[in-house]
Amino acid sequence: MAKRYALFDILQWLSDDVGRAFLAAARVRRVPARGTIYEQSEEGNEMFRLVSGSVRLSVMGDDGRELLYQLFAPGDCFGTSSVVDGEPRPQTAEAFEAVELQVFDRTVIDRLRRDHPEMNDALLKLLSRHMRLLSDYFAGATLDEVSFRLAQRLVDVADSFGVPNDEGIALSTRLSQSELASMVGTARQTVNRMLQNFQDKGWVSIRGGEIILTNLPELQIAAQQGARLRDFTA
Repeated sequence: MAKRYALFDILQWLSDDVGRAFLAAARVRRVPARGTIYEQSEEGNEMFRLVSGSVRLSVMGDDGRELLYQLFAPGDCFGTSSVVDGEPRPQTAEAFEAVELQVFDRTVIDRLRRDHPEMNDALLKLLSRHMRLLSDYFAGATLDEVSFRLAQRLVDVADSFGVPNDEGIALSTRLSQSELASMVGTARQTVNRMLQNFQDKGWVSIRGGEIILTNLPELQIAAQQGARLRDFTA
């Protein structure tokens, strides 16, 4: 059976030997819940691979509004672009819960790229996947209705953090309605109204702040409908 990798795990593009060399070069760092891993606009000399916990990646606008760009799950790699191009960090990375990280500084990455040329291709594929997701979210924020964007984000979070139970799919990483609002670029009150609508349709169940996806296929259809509308508009 083929191994299942996290969406942003660079190991999926490395041979076993180079993957082992990559992991052997890591330093381990632990960050407590809500601790900052790096901040937007600061110099970036390290990239990371998440071992346990979850990480939130966000962007702060000049007006103080925050966009929650992505939640990373174990296996995901992030912080790569600044190590490759030497530019400042484009986002802030924060431990959503206590995390353990594998850390690779630029010197290590440069050595691995020199000793193992396939690292270059793997880094390109990792950066491309990040860029494709960012482009998709930007298109959705511009063209999709809020309900489609919310459905898509719930599906995405369930893919990384979903835990099956008797009711459907529970989210092991609990997101507040304010955080969901930050993910889809709208007000918390709007997300509350949309979630109530999803609950009335039987797509989700909400109890004590916990969201259970009770009809994942219908949420996936709603998310795909937004994508089809974007294709039609384009």
